[in-house]
Amino acid sequence: MSKQIKYAPEPMQFEVIADFLPPPEELRLRMRKVKITVEVGAPTVEAFRKKAGRRADGYRRMMGELLDVYAARQLAAGKR
Repeated sequence: MSKQIKYAPEPMQFEVIADFLPPPEELRLRMRKVKITVEVGAPTVEAFRKKAGRRADGYRRMMGELLDVYAARQLAAGKR
């Protein structure tokens, strides 16, 4: 029942591709997430849903990432 596979001696062509991965220092570490409840206007939610479209991570993650970037910039600027 277990036949041995015979491969034809075909020439193989390989192509070297450029390194597309970022250097280790540019990799972003995952931060600890905290669940919160927030009330947001319906037009705001609709805008994020439209922007997210069919992305797998969805509009909630987009909103969280936007808040993360905003907070990081405010802290870097020395604002509280």
